[in-house]
Amino acid sequence: MEELLYRAHRLYELEGDYLRSLLAKDATYAKLLSQMERLEARLAQKLGADTAAALHEARELLLAMTRETAFKMGYLYAHTYPLEEAAAKP
Repeated sequence: MEELLYRAHRLYELEGDYLRSLLAKDATYAKLLSQMERLEARLAQKLGADTAAALHEARELLLAMTRETAFKMGYLYAHTYPLEEAAAKP
């Protein structure tokens, strides 16, 4: 059981990195992240590094929430969606 949990956790981490690269290609998500990065830089200059770090953490939380949702949806689909039917459809 421990091996299975380790493999699931490792897959989650690897797919999280892949998800980050996919999201970077999405225009809406990329624009949002870009805006947040610019805000971080401005806040660091005006309000200090602590405020910029808090915004950076918010950006990372946004990614983590997206990754967690994608992982859970994949888990749900893997157990409830007839994947064989989907693969057979043209």
